[in-house]
Formats: sequence, structure tokens, C-alpha cells
Amino acid sequence: MDDTIFKILLVDDEEDILEFISYNLEKEGYKVYTAKNGIEALKSAEKISRI
Repeated sequence: MDDTIFKILLVDDEEDILEFISYNLEKEGYKVYTAKNGIEALKSAEKISRI
């Protein structure tokens, strides 16, 4: 069995969209990180890449 966990950085300025898509991706087994804008996304991507 493959235990690989895929990480997704989801970026959108609408909270409802982030919540809806995150929920569905997590149900499928993905680790989801969210950001509300490009600046947050770049900061998150830097942190995620170290994990």
C-alpha cells in the first residue's frame, strides 16, 4: 500500500471556496494548506517546502 501523502496549497480570496474545496480534498486524503492571497501563498509555500 502506498502511504504517500500529497500536499496541496490552495489559494483563493473567498473563504467559502477555500473551505469547500479543502474539505473535499481532505476527504480524498490530501494534506491541504490554504492562503487567501499571493503573499500568504508564497509564505506558506516556503514553509511547506521545509516540511
